[in-house]
Amino acid sequence: MYYIEFDSDFLPNKEADILVIGSGIAGLFCAITLKNLKLNPIIITRGIGNTYYSQGGIAAVVSKGDSTAWHVLDTLRAGRNLGDVKNIEVLAQEGPNRIVDLELYGVNFDKKEDGSFDTTIEGGHSYKRVLKVKDYTGKAIYEALLKKAKDLDITILEGELLEIITEDNALVGCIIEQNNERIFWRSKFLVLATGGAASMYAHTSNPLKTRADVIGIALRRGFLIENPEFIQFHPTVFENTNLLISEAVRGEGAILINQKNERFVNELEPRDVVARAIYRQMLNGNRVYLDMRNLKVDIKSRFPTIYNFLIEHHIDPYKDLVPITPAAHYYIGGIRTDENGETTVDGVYAIGEVASTRVHGANRLASNSLLEGVVFGYRAAYSIALSKRSFKLLKARNQRENTKDIDCQGYLENIKDIMWKYAGLERNEEGLSYAIKKIKEVMKLCATATPNKRNKIIFDISLSAYATLEGALKRRESRGCHFRTDFPYEKDEYRYNTKICFEMDSILD
Repeated sequence: MYYIEFDSDFLPNKEADILVIGSGIAGLFCAITLKNLKLNPIIITRGIGNTYYSQGGIAAVVSKGDSTAWHVLDTLRAGRNLGDVKNIEVLAQEGPNRIVDLELYGVNFDKKEDGSFDTTIEGGHSYKRVLKVKDYTGKAIYEALLKKAKDLDITILEGELLEIITEDNALVGCIIEQNNERIFWRSKFLVLATGGAASMYAHTSNPLKTRADVIGIALRRGFLIENPEFIQFHPTVFENTNLLISEAVRGEGAILINQKNERFVNELEPRDVVARAIYRQMLNGNRVYLDMRNLKVDIKSRFPTIYNFLIEHHIDPYKDLVPITPAAHYYIGGIRTDENGETTVDGVYAIGEVASTRVHGANRLASNSLLEGVVFGYRAAYSIALSKRSFKLLKARNQRENTKDIDCQGYLENIKDIMWKYAGLERNEEGLSYAIKKIKEVMKLCATATPNKRNKIIFDISLSAYATLEGALKRRESRGCHFRTDFPYEKDEYRYNTKICFEMDSILD
């Protein structure tokens, strides 16, 4: 199903060998690698996304006392043994080489006096293997990669993906909106690096420009979506904002307490355990605080970003408790790919948070996300370089019938509230079934609405929400960050990856 109306005969037509949609760590690293391989990628971006705001760091084995085997085991354990061992081994074994590449591209990771990496530990890790640049690692990586891309004369255009054009399960091109004009881009290869879908929740750490709509676009075009029920909630987001307080703060000794000064959880447990412990405190009417007053490091020098925004909000972390709440943070599932980022549609790759490489299993190990972006962005680039594919010279057209003059924008907050209430940190059959019913009502309304971009976005977000709810309803167990109060234990029979792919007509009936 296409949503917007278009006719390639009446749109500006352009061609690109490779379109990379998204300019976070995965998209930029992939594009740089492609350029180094003498290929010509074009980056289309909506602007700054999640990478820029990533504080904690990037996990990789760079110390003699550590081992990739331990990194693999920690990743599997955090993911509750649902991860793909082969892909996790790729992640751990190739990660150190990609760290070298990042340094080569200008990322200055924190170092000790002897020149070795000044690594730290985060929840779920058995060793100090998280590399960092103070508390703005993502920003430092983003700025270095963006500069490198510009130095290599990689074309970077501001624009937005509206439709992926396919024929016989193979890529033809895309409809991209640039400067309020729709353009039909024919391309041999498409790399989706658009980020995740955690923004479809009422409480989220994601910036406004990171939306949940690309999962919906993929669903409409028949891509296989995998494990959408696994949403990681960051335990410590500064109350009433989307400003997260890095896990590294707890790694350096910060503790969690309630207003009674009671400590109620081991702060270095995996994120799902910590987030649910906080959530249950809140359900019992308690406020929860992060106590940074006795950190083992100087807050202002180690965590300058966090320190500055707390001061701006009239909180002095040397003296005051920091009020926090969990928030939807990381979309673990996504568009299914193989170990090279190839999706189930010929010519289309997915990398970074939008992809399901199955390295995170049922719960992402801290700081593995930036690593996933560079490892699989690199592999996707080499896979494209080894592939031979020509342009499909198909004309494309879509005409919608029986549309109504409806503006769906007002339903966005409804979707967010439904997802937070019924598909949040704790779920159950009754709530999920009710949520599916309500989301389907939004989907059906949007399906007949005026086929403009605003309505398309809401329709695609509702599809992403529907897939997440369906996955959560099917998984009648608790595993990782998916917790069912009616099925509170893991079951061996559910140790598999959820797959979502549907005919649009069947769910809109």
